[in-house]
Amino acid sequence: MRLLIANGYVIDPAQGINTGKSVFIEDGRVVGLLSHSDDVPEGCEVIDAVGLIVAPGFIDMHTHLREPGHEYKETIASGAASAVAGGFATVCAMPNTDPVNDSAAVTRFIIEQAENARLANVFPIGALTKNSAGTELAEMGEMKDAGIVAVSDDGRSVPSPGMMRRAMEYARGFDLPVIDHCEDKSLARGGVMHEGHWSLVLGLRGMPAAAEEVDALRDCALAELTGARLHLAHVSTRGAIEAVRRAKEKGLRVTCEVAPHHWTLTDEAVADYDTNTKMSPPLRSWDHIETARSMRLPVITHRITRMKRPWNTIKPRLESPGWKLQLA
Repeated sequence: MRLLIANGYVIDPAQGINTGKSVFIEDGRVVGLLSHSDDVPEGCEVIDAVGLIVAPGFIDMHTHLREPGHEYKETIASGAASAVAGGFATVCAMPNTDPVNDSAAVTRFIIEQAENARLANVFPIGALTKNSAGTELAEMGEMKDAGIVAVSDDGRSVPSPGMMRRAMEYARGFDLPVIDHCEDKSLARGGVMHEGHWSLVLGLRGMPAAAEEVDALRDCALAELTGARLHLAHVSTRGAIEAVRRAKEKGLRVTCEVAPHHWTLTDEAVADYDTNTKMSPPLRSWDHIETARSMRLPVITHRITRMKRPWNTIKPRLESPGWKLQLA
């Protein structure tokens, strides 16, 4: 089968391509880029992409597909369909399912459901600790054999530095990246937005930037100690980004991701008490956004993630510290 995606604008960072071209595909493989003025190869089906960007499939490394356990919110099939509709060829599924993906059996189930859907590639991320409770290491080796690509307790930061050190050492043995949500619960507990001017004006309990930064600094120090691969999820403060920058300067295998709303919106957006602006980590003040923008985000972070996290129609309307912005 021959296919020509004609008259589009091709962007492929891996090959340094950023120009108007037509993409020639044969038997499911890209075999060449043609100028818009070139003749259409014989026997080609033509898709006119004028005014459109043509790019390799995107990868979303931080998604919540909800299956097993919360299929009324989303299934793996519906999540994969949403992914391909938005141009995402591959997604990584966080382990906060029910049961938690802390065993090879759950990992295999997720992979089987994804294969049955025959849509996006779905790569499971296994739990760092059993039931993501932060007290006992999960069976990373068995999950690695079953198909996980990383380990994380998702929105539950490992509370003990000693446990986090052991988790990093164990994960390093299986060459699994450790993904951590940086939030010191003793500092953030009870908070519903960023601690600062607007939390004072609105009379809402705030979560200080230090709650994220303390854990980010701890994790980077432990990555240096253990040699583990560390990825900090959805960083939102200048201190956390600075911690990653310093780690990278030391040559450590540390990266992070930034969600679009954490460099486009501020905590002032909460002023109307709109629950759509309530998320974890919270929207921060302008000084954090300006610092993030000035620090050449793509160089430091490596990832910009959508943080796709579907809820049912009732949940977002409630007072929920775990609610996050979903960008479709």
